[in-house]
Amino acid sequence: MKGVMIMKKTIQSVGVWGDSIMKGVLFNPEKNRYTLLKNNCIKRASEKLGLTFQNHSTMGRTITKGHEILTKDLEKDATNDIAIIEFGGNDCDFNWAEVSENPDKEHIPSTPLDIFETQLLEMIARLKKLDIKPILMTLPPLHAKRYFDFITRSGLSKENILHFLGGDVEMIYRWQERYSNAISRIAAETGSHLIDIRDSFLAEFHYENLLCADGIHPNEAGHIKMSRKFIQYASFHRA
Repeated sequence: MKGVMIMKKTIQSVGVWGDSIMKGVLFNPEKNRYTLLKNNCIKRASEKLGLTFQNHSTMGRTITKGHEILTKDLEKDATNDIAIIEFGGNDCDFNWAEVSENPDKEHIPSTPLDIFETQLLEMIARLKKLDIKPILMTLPPLHAKRYFDFITRSGLSKENILHFLGGDVEMIYRWQERYSNAISRIAAETGSHLIDIRDSFLAEFHYENLLCADGIHPNEAGHIKMSRKFIQYASFHRA
């Protein structure tokens, strides 16, 4: 395949800016550490579509740092035809050690939602100015109970964190969902294309089977699911 026609433009090169999800980071429970999946969703989609993907994703990255890196990358090379943007998982997260220590204190996520939205809008505008088509991506849904057990596995107070969550562990899911919903809304408002990974996962009766033991990173099955969604998207928009 010599490229894919998307939005009346032949696509040859795709830039990807995101966090550990797009990097292909998995949690290995046997080794009790994070590892990299070589045949991740980007690699699978690249091979299937015959496109060049330049993956700038890094573990732990928030949208503010991502915007900074995007700006520097584009100053060096702005030849990508489209850019996939995937942030939010780290942005919506709290400092759970601080929450555990003082659950009644007001705690702010790594990136407050209003700042997250502003950063995303600025990234979209920057890309469009360079005639690079932005494609946003919703967040894979986390599994609240599994994630709660993961963050408290090393001694953080389950009782205190649950108190902060209002006694409902599913608040973690709903909090992350707000960021994913913001991505969908901004895509609609800016006329940007959206790859709805979240809906693809939630279509599975047991979407937790697509997630690692940490409850938040897609496992290999999750990456296969994501790659199929990317391929489906490209096929739908092919001329």
